[in-house]
Amino acid sequence: MFTTIPVWEVDQYIEYNGNVMIIDLRSSNSYQKGHLKGAVNLPYEEYDYWKNQLPRDKTLIFYCARGGQSMNVCRHLESMGYHVINLANGISYYRGKYMVRG
Repeated sequence: MFTTIPVWEVDQYIEYNGNVMIIDLRSSNSYQKGHLKGAVNLPYEEYDYWKNQLPRDKTLIFYCARGGQSMNVCRHLESMGYHVINLANGISYYRGKYMVRG
């Protein structure tokens, strides 16, 4: 089973782990309004196009607006052998210092 972390723990991954890729699954419009520092925007609706292009040598941290889409992606990618982490409840609860406003 993949790991799910509370939203406030993502700061530790941003600060201390250089071998992570943070992926924002929201629409590009939502991403542009605000996202986690260093996050890559790969919209959930385009999953079939980008799922096979992810690095296998990194820990992939996924988030969406409320947590459902990222949980689905993590479940699927873990079964394909990726090391994934789901951000619980989505980015709407994040109040940390790494939010980049658009």
